[in-house]
Amino acid sequence: MMSRCSRIAFALLLAAAAGNAADPAPPDGMALVPAGPFPMGNNNDYYDNDFDEQPRHLVDLPPFFIDIYPVTNLRYQVFIEATGHRPPQYWPDRGTLPPGKARHPVTGVTFADATAFAVWSGARLPTEQEWEKASRGSDGLRWPWGHVFDENKANVGRRMTTPVDAFPQGCNAYGVCDISGNVWEWTSTRYAPYPGAPPNRAILRFLNDQYLSVRGGSYSSDIGSARGADRGIKKPAEFGPALGFRTVRDVPDYAGYRAAQQTIELAQDAQRLAAPDITAYEEHAPARTLLREAREHLSRAEQAFTETRFVDSGVAAQRAIVAFKDAHESALTVRRAYQQDKRAGTAEVLDRLESLLAQRRLNMTAQQRAPIERADTHLQQGRLMEAEGGWGYAQMHGYIGIHLLESIAD
Repeated sequence: MMSRCSRIAFALLLAAAAGNAADPAPPDGMALVPAGPFPMGNNNDYYDNDFDEQPRHLVDLPPFFIDIYPVTNLRYQVFIEATGHRPPQYWPDRGTLPPGKARHPVTGVTFADATAFAVWSGARLPTEQEWEKASRGSDGLRWPWGHVFDENKANVGRRMTTPVDAFPQGCNAYGVCDISGNVWEWTSTRYAPYPGAPPNRAILRFLNDQYLSVRGGSYSSDIGSARGADRGIKKPAEFGPALGFRTVRDVPDYAGYRAAQQTIELAQDAQRLAAPDITAYEEHAPARTLLREAREHLSRAEQAFTETRFVDSGVAAQRAIVAFKDAHESALTVRRAYQQDKRAGTAEVLDRLESLLAQRRLNMTAQQRAPIERADTHLQQGRLMEAEGGWGYAQMHGYIGIHLLESIAD
């Protein structure tokens, strides 16, 4: 994993990529959420009743388009008429659009229903990460408009749904509206603890049943559930009178964004692992050459990323990974060769001491017993240190023992 400094530097790189790219025009009815990192979750929010928003962490996303409003009954009716898909659960008279609710969000749809609509419309359901960024923005706001709740900006704590455009003052800086309250919204993400989350037995109860994350709160929710960070759960086959959805689309020219981003992170990790083992000493000259080449590849990858040349960025980052690994292996090979020579030299010295001991014991006199026993002690200590990899100390004991035996008069 990247160090904290590396993550901060890469977040700045992602922000630079987002800033250098020309903003693509969103399709009708959609808003652009630009590329770059945002802080997801919370470490200490008063309203986090389930303690499943920890830890607050940076998430880097490519740009995407998202529906300005939740999918309405009227839009869903067009889908039904075009495909013959089953109507929502709460529509009267075998699938007739509810009177006076054309502009209300569609409800009574399962995850499969929402997915079918998304595919038909050329879109998909948002991930949990995309939904939260679309709601909270790059500053991680509590509600789409800020950190203080305003009952005039969202349908929260009321008795029924409202038209999706009933609270225009609740739209956020991206132009995304009605994303707080009115209806919960499906995401495509399986509910699970965030990476690095503290133990939470309550969350573990829901994992084996494969719940999906739903977001945004609803008309009947409290204001805490209508926050952008709040996480609700539903099984895919469930539906409800306060559960709807909106869709997202990928920005065409950003297909390689995630791959390049991940490959750059891997290259930075490879650099972090290799650099400490490559010194300025003579024997590491080949490794230093490879390390310089790797850093040049990484620099080109980062530059290409800021210029939104994601395919080129990914290729350069992959070359950097190979070069960093080659540099590291070159340095480690030097160490292994040294260790092999040292191991062989140590064994040679101790074997010589052991052979001399065997010879001296054959014709040992009383006066020779004490130095021979001391030499034997050095042999035993040398063998112990040889087994532990302390070859310098092992050789020292070997040479002391040999000197003791060679000093004994025949």
